[in-house]
Amino acid sequence: MSAASGGGGGKAVVAQNFPASWVAAAALEVLPQKVQSLLQRLGPLEGPPVVSQGPNGLQALACFQNASDARAAVQTLHGFDMRSAAEKQAANNEAPKENECFSLRIADESGVAGSKTARKRKLKANGIFLWPLPQNWAEKDVELLASPYGTVLRTKVEGMANGQKGVLIDFLKPSAASAAQAALNGLSLMGATIRCVMQEEPQAAQPLMMYFSYLDELVKSPIAQEVEPKLDDKEIFVTHLPPKAGTEDGVRFLLGSFGDIEEVFLLRDAQQRPSGKAFVLFKSHSEARKALEAIRGSSADGASKAFWSESERALRGTRGAYGLNVLRHLQGQNGSKMQEIRKAAAAGSLQLEILDDTSNNGHVLFVASCGEAAQAEECWRLLSAALACVHETHAAEVRGSLVLRGFPASWSEKGLKFVFAPFGGLTSVTIEEEEENAQPICVSGEVAPSGRLAYVKLRNSQAMDKAVANLHQTKVGDGDLVEECIVACHRWHSKSWIDGSFQVSIFIDQLALSRRPLEAGPGPEDRELYVRNLPLHDMSRQQLQEYFEGFGEVDDLHLNADAFSMEQVNEGYIRFKDHRDAVRCIEALTPTDPDEADPTDLAGSWSESERVLQRKTNCYRFNVVAELVGADGSGLERIKAEGLWILGESLQLKDKTAPKACGRQLHFVGRCTEEVNVRFFRDLLERELEVIHRKIASRLEKRKQKGQSAVNGQERMAGAWSQPPSFWGNPSPNTNNYDGYQAASAGAAWSRPPDAERSAEMERKGQTRRHKRKDKSEKDRGHSEGKEKHSHSRRRRRRKEEASNSASNH
Repeated sequence: MSAASGGGGGKAVVAQNFPASWVAAAALEVLPQKVQSLLQRLGPLEGPPVVSQGPNGLQALACFQNASDARAAVQTLHGFDMRSAAEKQAANNEAPKENECFSLRIADESGVAGSKTARKRKLKANGIFLWPLPQNWAEKDVELLASPYGTVLRTKVEGMANGQKGVLIDFLKPSAASAAQAALNGLSLMGATIRCVMQEEPQAAQPLMMYFSYLDELVKSPIAQEVEPKLDDKEIFVTHLPPKAGTEDGVRFLLGSFGDIEEVFLLRDAQQRPSGKAFVLFKSHSEARKALEAIRGSSADGASKAFWSESERALRGTRGAYGLNVLRHLQGQNGSKMQEIRKAAAAGSLQLEILDDTSNNGHVLFVASCGEAAQAEECWRLLSAALACVHETHAAEVRGSLVLRGFPASWSEKGLKFVFAPFGGLTSVTIEEEEENAQPICVSGEVAPSGRLAYVKLRNSQAMDKAVANLHQTKVGDGDLVEECIVACHRWHSKSWIDGSFQVSIFIDQLALSRRPLEAGPGPEDRELYVRNLPLHDMSRQQLQEYFEGFGEVDDLHLNADAFSMEQVNEGYIRFKDHRDAVRCIEALTPTDPDEADPTDLAGSWSESERVLQRKTNCYRFNVVAELVGADGSGLERIKAEGLWILGESLQLKDKTAPKACGRQLHFVGRCTEEVNVRFFRDLLERELEVIHRKIASRLEKRKQKGQSAVNGQERMAGAWSQPPSFWGNPSPNTNNYDGYQAASAGAAWSRPPDAERSAEMERKGQTRRHKRKDKSEKDRGHSEGKEKHSHSRRRRRRKEEASNSASNH
């Protein structure tokens, strides 16, 4: 159900809730001129505004010459804080109340009502309203003042919002009322100027009807940033569903491909027909996220739209994505906010209900009883504005803050400022009441919940780590001005679970790669660099990309985010289209003299992420991912606490619960329960990579030695075949030196004769070789002679046998 539009085709507007100085007794006479001066800044008027007494105080009716100017005035001025600086300071700069904001709305067709959603009113012919009355005047004094103009039927003194008194006067005849209004308006009475207008009366009341709107149907403010969901938010709200998804089975068929759907809750209109809206509860957060991103990625006209369920967030209260008690912010203390909205919309009643339609989830429903549909639409518009305020509070006070828990009810804002004074002081403090029976969260350790928590922002954001280290699970307070207690202090984690555990992402190049093999040069496919000290304070993302495009065409620029605040840091990846462009860039970023380089200068190195994702084709010729994971996953178990995922552009995960990747580059995602675990997580990864890099360096060294051995062997072989013995050459008359088989210059090997000593040595070696050959030959000859004697005896025996056989035959 949409909120009512503040525009319309009319040119008339009604202004209310004027500053106190405008409606003071001395300033009432010039109130029309002040309103006219204000409205004319947005467009020309047809005439001066007309001031009258409305149901909620003074109001001014004005008419623009153009309807577009009227709509622009409403959009610009409605809701503007009209308090003075002194009034804001007196209220501790808290948000203004509804009646402290300037009200400007398009008037009804009758031109006299203060709001499109208010009941149409008409002038009371025989009644006037007169103000301000002298403080000591009573009704009998008013009768004496009005009786000269006709018979007075009734007088009723009423208090006004500005503290003044006014009086309703009813005459017997309309002519008497008209005469009194003309005569008394502008009359000076006891030092005050009297204002007199005709009374207004509402039409007869119409029968009340019930109107319904779920929290998720309220229109969000277009300037509100989407709140980062909790990592166990599993429900999405889908609108503009196609007709084929008019049943639960139809919705399951439409969205079932993204994951397992646990519940579908269809919204229906007053005639119980499908409204094209539904709550869809998935089995896991990652599945819900995939469905939401897929729906949002469709650009077709009339395509479905999807949002994270506001009901799911609101019902989780301070444990939810806002970190605020959303329902209390919408209802106000003891329902005061709801009553203000009901009165402003002139509705009969306005209530908040929680429907437990499933065993897993509930949904927040608003019920309004109104005489007209426009009144219900005004209720939804004001509730939408209240929800937008919750968004703004989260963005301004919660996101990027420190969270303090466990402090007693005696602590006030001054007590919190006292505690954080050693860390540079605070810029903002927001104290939030927790829900009843709120369970302690894991980041609080053993600190018991006190029913309150505070979001604080330091003047010096660099002192956040110091504050957490000194305050977390520590006794604070002086026991005099501030009650002593043990508190839990931690950062607000944008990516976290409702139990307080949070997700941390670390890119591989953010680690201290102390053992990275530097001897491995970049490969021809390396195109990505990791750059540090990016001047984000002086340059936008577009300007950074333009700077790097000076070296060549850029394929991708990724800026890393802080692990806690998720804000961009001065490090990231730059990927070029061509390897040569990356080489030119790294050469420009490498200082000529490393000893004189400034640590704050822009620096870069070849991306370790790119090399790891290249698997065995990288310059290491080593699969780092396989080494990290292990053949059976044992690698992950070795460095795994509660959860660990390795994510990257080319890595495919079968785990449906895997978180969303933070970028294309390789990074590690873990689940931590304490902020000190982040340091342990980083140390574990660095030690594991140090082992892998040592192994890579060892293999590279072995390859180098093997390659060198092969080269040396080839050189020796080439020398043996290409250089003749030295004694084959001719004598050289210029030298008596001899270098054996290693010629000092071309031709030297066979140009120097051996001297006498060397000749004698060679002779001795030759004799030794000859003796060895002689001994071997004699041994071989003796062995052969034995064989020969043995063979001769066998021949003789064979001949004797042949002879004896022959003799016997004869």
